[in-house]
Amino acid sequence: MPSRRPRVKSTLPAFLIQDTVYLQGCGSVTEIADPDGTARRLLGLLDGTRTIEQARRAIEPELPDLRREDVADAIAQLDEAGLLEDGAAPRLLDDYGLERWSRNLGFFETYASLDLSKHELQRRLQETRVGLLGVGGVGSHVLLDLAAMGVADVRIVDFDAIELSNLNRQILYTESDIGRRKVEAAAERALALNSQMTIDAVATRLESEDDVRGLVEDRDLVIAAVDRPKMQVANWVNAGCVQAGTALLTGGVDTQRCFHYTVLPGTTGCVECWRSSAESRDPVSAAISAEMEAIEARQRPGERFGQDLAAFCPLVTAQTAFLVTELVRIATGIAPPVAAGRLLEARFEDLVLREAESWERLPDCSVCGELDEAWRPRWEQLDEAGLTR
Repeated sequence: MPSRRPRVKSTLPAFLIQDTVYLQGCGSVTEIADPDGTARRLLGLLDGTRTIEQARRAIEPELPDLRREDVADAIAQLDEAGLLEDGAAPRLLDDYGLERWSRNLGFFETYASLDLSKHELQRRLQETRVGLLGVGGVGSHVLLDLAAMGVADVRIVDFDAIELSNLNRQILYTESDIGRRKVEAAAERALALNSQMTIDAVATRLESEDDVRGLVEDRDLVIAAVDRPKMQVANWVNAGCVQAGTALLTGGVDTQRCFHYTVLPGTTGCVECWRSSAESRDPVSAAISAEMEAIEARQRPGERFGQDLAAFCPLVTAQTAFLVTELVRIATGIAPPVAAGRLLEARFEDLVLREAESWERLPDCSVCGELDEAWRPRWEQLDEAGLTR
């Protein structure tokens, strides 16, 4: 790493207490024993202005016996501990972006290293092409978060108009919006928050897996926040995303709990794998699902299941947080997804995230069984093709 200029992260304040250096991190403290002051001197030199070799030369007069590899090894250990970033990493943002996303950069700095900069992580997030199916309760919260974080390319899909009963949780809208198409009002509000993003607003009702595929095939990630028709739409969204090779993050709010799961085509099991596995393990759940499908087939337009009449804003907010953090993990690679092939739920009583179910990919699955290529994030594909800036 000859061109790297190691810098101790500004988000890690250092304290010297009784010949020990303490670097305070995110709920943790790194301790470096320093009886002779060597660590303090080296950390002071790692301010982003020197290469590793220049840092060694600067400390050499005080420690003439220190070998070149000793300094390199010490810096490598500090980097492995998550304490360093590269002061020479290119800035990928203009002055507006540096100010607008400065708090994002502070967050991403905690995940940066000498090989991966906070600017690159912000770029990965901004350039992720997101599809948002539904801008109702969860979807309206999600869209604001995407705009605030800097996601630059979002397609929103919804067919509904705004009603008075929406306003207990659908925070994009106001009383003056009642009667307007949701996608129109949602795009307007999101662009007011982030005028640099592009929003493709599609006012349509999803009625098949082909509908879904056509809307998501150019998206990197999809957050699905649609709930009608209740028993069919999850299958349509699953099949459409699998066929398009698009990652799916979805779930819902179910009266007193919220839940979410992630499908990575060709990597995790899909919704059909889950359903088949659940039916083989739990015949009662399979029978209930079959009965609900029969009820739905008899329902009149606009008629709903009883549990669909309860939707409370705090759970909608929590559900949004779970989905958006999963999106950031996948879009940037700073951490693995937590809900891949797992149904995670949190109940209102304590909001503790628990695994409710898990499933494996079934090789004979009628939806995803024939996929022979595992889904990979866009930044990884660009890196491999040598197209990363």
